[in-house]
Amino acid sequence: MKGLWLLLLLAGCITVCQAGQMYKYKDANGNWAFSDKPPEKEQDFSTLQYTRPKQPTSKIKFYNVKGEEGYILYAQSAFYTPIEVGFTSPFSQERISKVIPARGRIALLESKTKAPKISYDWALGDPTSVADGYQYHAPFGSPKGHKITQGFNGKFSHTSEYSKYAVDIAMDVGTYLTAVRAGTVIWVKDDYHMSGTTRYFLDKANVIQVLHDDGTFASYAHILMDTALVKEGDKVARGDRLARSGSSGFSTGPHLHFSIVKNSGLKNISIPFKFVDNKGSVFTPKRAMIMVGSSKP
Repeated sequence: MKGLWLLLLLAGCITVCQAGQMYKYKDANGNWAFSDKPPEKEQDFSTLQYTRPKQPTSKIKFYNVKGEEGYILYAQSAFYTPIEVGFTSPFSQERISKVIPARGRIALLESKTKAPKISYDWALGDPTSVADGYQYHAPFGSPKGHKITQGFNGKFSHTSEYSKYAVDIAMDVGTYLTAVRAGTVIWVKDDYHMSGTTRYFLDKANVIQVLHDDGTFASYAHILMDTALVKEGDKVARGDRLARSGSSGFSTGPHLHFSIVKNSGLKNISIPFKFVDNKGSVFTPKRAMIMVGSSKP
C-alpha cells in the first residue's frame, strides 16, 4: 500500500492505495468488461495497471514546531505499525526517507522557515525488517477441507508485486478466519457487503491485517461485512478468530485472499511463505491443494 499525496501541514488526510493488474476486453454483447482474470475465449484484450483506494484516513499528520534556530518539521503517525515516508526536501532537493515508529513521531527536517507544502510517498512497515521464515498455520479453523484456487504467481490475478505470492482459498461465506501468527491488528475494514468484477468494486474489499514480530504482516481480504471480531491495536494469538470469510469487493465468488506482506522501500510487496499443517508437515501452497483448518494451540 502506497500513496502519493499533497501534504497539508497540520492536516494530513490521505488515502491508502494498492496497485494491481486488470484485464479489459469486450464481452459477448460487445460491451467493455473489466476483470482480474483474462477472457476465457481467445480474443483481444489489454492489461491495465490500476491503483485502488481504500478507506480515507487521517492517521498521518505533519506539522512545524518553532525552535531556537528555526523550525522543525515533524511527522506523526497513529498507525499501530511503523510506516515509511519519503519526500524531496523543498530546501535542498535532497531525497529523504524516514521511518515513523508505531504510534509515534519523528523529525523530518530542520529549516530557517516553515516547510511549505510538499508531495510524499508512504508505505506501511519498516523497510529494514527481515522475514524470519516463520511457518504459518492455516488462516481458518474449520476442519472442512478448503481448496486453493490460485497460488503463487497465479496467471489470473497474482501478477503484481503486491499479489505475486498470495493464495486464494475457496470457502463458504461465514467461515471463521483465524490469525496465522501472534501479532498486532493494524488494519480493519469490514463496511461493504457486495461483490463484482467491474471497476466499481476495486476499492470495496473488506480487509484485516496483522503485524508480526519480524515486521511482516498478514493480509486477509474479502471478509464478510460487519463480522470483524478485532479492532486496530488489538493483540492476537495464533488461532484467535479475526472475522468471517466472504466475497466483498472485487471478487468472483466466496474465498479468502491471503498473503504475507512487507515494506520493500516505500512499497508493499508480498513474499513467499510456507504453511504447516496440524501434523507438523510443512508445505508451499499450490493451486488445487486441499487445506484443513488449523487447530488452536
